[in-house]
Amino acid sequence: MIRKLLKNLLGENFTENNAKLATVNFAIILLMFLLSGIMLFFLPEQISILHTGDTYYPLPSVLAVWLLPIIALVINIGFIKQKRLSKMNSIVFAVLLVIMMASYISQI
Repeated sequence: MIRKLLKNLLGENFTENNAKLATVNFAIILLMFLLSGIMLFFLPEQISILHTGDTYYPLPSVLAVWLLPIIALVINIGFIKQKRLSKMNSIVFAVLLVIMMASYISQI
């Protein structure tokens, strides 16, 4: 069902060859959304998205926790549209997941 929906949405760019990589990437991104939703209960009301020296850029945690998963989802769809899926993309998404969780844990 999901494969059929993706094939309809993405057309010829979604082939059997890259279906496994797309599935892995979507699973990592789904895990990012799940962990972000769980961490939302533990994070302070505002979290810093950028901190350089004396400059501090806080965002409400309700908004900030969804930024990385949404960006990863858009990038993954872009990779599929451009036929640029590779194992390296999956590794980068997994590293992004680890970095995201480390940054959330450091702000608790």
